[in-house]
Amino acid sequence: YRKPTFSGRFLNFLSNHPLSQKRGVVFSLVDRAFLLSDFGFHKRNLTLIIDILLDNDYPLDFIFDSVNLRIKHLLKNHKDHARTQIDNNINACPSWLTVPFIPIHAEKFKRFDRSVVRVSFRSPNKMKKYIKVQRDSRLHTSKSNVVYKIQCNDCDASYVGQTSRQLKTRIKEHRNHINYNSSTRSVITDHRLEYNHDFRWDDVEILDEEPCYRKRLVSEMLNIKKQKFSLNLQTDTEGLHEAYIPIINKI
Repeated sequence: YRKPTFSGRFLNFLSNHPLSQKRGVVFSLVDRAFLLSDFGFHKRNLTLIIDILLDNDYPLDFIFDSVNLRIKHLLKNHKDHARTQIDNNINACPSWLTVPFIPIHAEKFKRFDRSVVRVSFRSPNKMKKYIKVQRDSRLHTSKSNVVYKIQCNDCDASYVGQTSRQLKTRIKEHRNHINYNSSTRSVITDHRLEYNHDFRWDDVEILDEEPCYRKRLVSEMLNIKKQKFSLNLQTDTEGLHEAYIPIINKI
């Protein structure tokens, strides 16, 4: 099945991407054509795959070679399914490492032992970096997956945090914590009570936007260290190696 909006465009063979990703395009099309359809449709689906790949500048010999490899893999996987499950339970799963694709360095990663570490590549340049979708801009406080800074209104103290939810939701929690009978500690509430200060709730600064949780945590720790009068606890940056501190101080 193809949606009415199906354009037939896939990763172009002439694009600056690793060959493994281009072969992966062929593999994924073969998987869908053979695993999601009845046997009677396989021949027609295979013809369609070849036509689509040719339209995306894939050489015919590369197409045939990749299709044959994938079909053999599917057949072998079907026959050895039970044995493969046992092997997977016995053998430890390898770790995955994702790195930016740089052509002159990509080959070096092939030296890694695939039973221990497997490498995947990502493109540093995304289409959204160059093509902006014409949408209504979101309100500042409606953004999610952000690292933010709240500044004290009466002194130079500040607090840096991160949230996957909408920023306004997290700020509301900070602001109202002082009214709760809670045993959970809040450095912002402590500062307000001790010094009778308040914060600039309507002027919260977004320092970074990052959908990946681990990357967002790193960004939070870096921005905490960059503060001059931080309210954050020592434990908020325990995951940041001390080797980064001299670099942060130079920024």
